[in-house]
Amino acid sequence: MPSTPSMNPPQQARAIATRQKILHAAMANLCEQGWAQTTTTAIAERAGVSQGALYKHFGSKHALMAATAEHLFGALIADFRKAFSESAKDSDHLSAVLRELWAVFLTPQLFAVLELYNAARTDADLRDAMRPVVRTHRANLQEEARMLFPEAAAQNPRFEAALDGIFAAMQGAAMTVYLAPEPAEISAFVSFLDHVSRREMLPPYGSPAP
Repeated sequence: MPSTPSMNPPQQARAIATRQKILHAAMANLCEQGWAQTTTTAIAERAGVSQGALYKHFGSKHALMAATAEHLFGALIADFRKAFSESAKDSDHLSAVLRELWAVFLTPQLFAVLELYNAARTDADLRDAMRPVVRTHRANLQEEARMLFPEAAAQNPRFEAALDGIFAAMQGAAMTVYLAPEPAEISAFVSFLDHVSRREMLPPYGSPAP
């Protein structure tokens, strides 16, 4: 059977550009308006494309939201790398990592993703679309952590569990901060997380932090 002709380079470039416009529009709308007010109509208008073009690239709103979350995760990891590289000379390597990671958790982009997490609780289609994205993001975060803390990754058998705990704590705290931003409580949380993280990321692993 003859193969389906592939797009020529100009067509591919236009398709990639259109997809990026849709993703950027979806990201902006989700951050500014939230899940409830983010419709494919609003996204298409914002991106300057037709509904048909939007559905050509993304078969459903749920697929588009999952792709948007994936896009956001990639951008947030890139922002974290940049921010950490600028503070990498900090004498306290662990505290610098936690500081930059906590800053990422307080961005509008991550709050938008957390809103998708909450919506997925009662939306089975969104949940199914988001699951592989979340799994991939978790694997990417773990890989970043292995590069930042290679000794802990090699020697601490609880390394992955510790990472999951740190990320979950930051995620929950970020939601609390958004609803009730109390500076003293935020400071206490960050200090506690630093204390716990030292037990898992610095030798001797599992020992009480000083």
